[in-house]
Amino acid sequence: MADFEASLLEIIKEHAVGLTGELTRDTQIADLGIDSFSVVEIIYEVEEKLGVEVPFNANENPFGDMASVGDLIDALNKLIKK
Repeated sequence: MADFEASLLEIIKEHAVGLTGELTRDTQIADLGIDSFSVVEIIYEVEEKLGVEVPFNANENPFGDMASVGDLIDALNKLIKK
């Protein structure tokens, strides 16, 4: 689990152009400066590197009700456990 979380944080950090400090579970998604192209790249990398299939509809907000990076990590953990 810790390896998964660290790997996910690294993937997000690579695409977070708006990140000014350390990336943590408390970092707000809105503060990352991630555009729609970066979202697709993040999803692809998560699927490729972490072996998690992420349901994605380009017509919807991929973050849904998620506000923080921790929310995103928790949502991906739920997908893994399915």
